[in-house]
Amino acid sequence: MRRCNARLVFVLLLSLSLTACASFWLSDGLSLLKIAPDAFETRTVEQRVAIAWPGGQKTLEAVLDIHPDSLTVIGLAFGVRLFSFDYDGEKIILTQPLRGRLSATRIVNDMLMVYAPLDALADALPTGWTVCEKQQMRQVFQDERLAVSIHYPEGSPWQGRVVLDNHALGYQLTLDSREVTADEP
Repeated sequence: MRRCNARLVFVLLLSLSLTACASFWLSDGLSLLKIAPDAFETRTVEQRVAIAWPGGQKTLEAVLDIHPDSLTVIGLAFGVRLFSFDYDGEKIILTQPLRGRLSATRIVNDMLMVYAPLDALADALPTGWTVCEKQQMRQVFQDERLAVSIHYPEGSPWQGRVVLDNHALGYQLTLDSREVTADEP
């Protein structure tokens, strides 16, 4: 019983510390991008996500599960589910709420900027926003100012490291990803 209570206290403290960094993950006026999940191949990707902002850094585990009709995001810490939601290309459906001021819109927009096919992302961006891609780097501009840069140093965004710098909001995501194959248990 004591061990269970200690784990619960630890998870609660971890959750509270994650919400302390939440102010950086606000939408900054970029509404939810509308990209249908069928623009992607069906896949499951496990990730270690390091979030850094001025004065702090946090790490959590995530799972992206992509099917033609939905993209599911699950946030984990030490094997405990912190949040989960589904995105159908139009709206986000929370299956387990995000704590504090974490924004599912910001999470989905970041994932779409990283993983969406270039033409689908370009079509989804609002007026005044543009995207270009060259030599393992994607850049998203708002009114000709660099808002987000994404580096794919290992080539594939699905397998290996991706670094997203949100210049507009002053944070960085480092995504270390591993695609789960169908033959894994």
